[in-house]
Amino acid sequence: MKQVYHHYEKWEDVKHGFYEFKKDFDLSLIVSMFNCAETTNKLMNRVVDEWVNSCEQNLTNQSINQIAYIGQAASCLYCGAPSVSTMKAWNLLDIETRERSDKQANNCIIKWKKRYLDTLIHGNKRAITNQYLMKFQLD
Repeated sequence: MKQVYHHYEKWEDVKHGFYEFKKDFDLSLIVSMFNCAETTNKLMNRVVDEWVNSCEQNLTNQSINQIAYIGQAASCLYCGAPSVSTMKAWNLLDIETRERSDKQANNCIIKWKKRYLDTLIHGNKRAITNQYLMKFQLD
């Protein structure tokens, strides 16, 4: 898969504070998110569904830890946690929670990559439909 690049101003993670530094961020918020499997899964899926540019930038980059990115992005979406705070909070989780969260993130990455490759092969159906409708209205 070829790396896709977007200008950082288009990254949704930047807009949510992913790269900010917050000295005294409350790590218990992040821990509580990861301790709830349902919330974690919901937020990770929101990341791959809603953060189009950030996911394209990061999930086509084979040199980063994509599983960690999805977890950090979910924390950011949940409570505005910067990625550095999520890294700190990760060490407070038990091994079972970490393993479950890693599996959830991996499933989201698989979902995103399947959808992304399908779009590359078949085109963006919504864009194609809109172009057809516009042409139909103009004719």
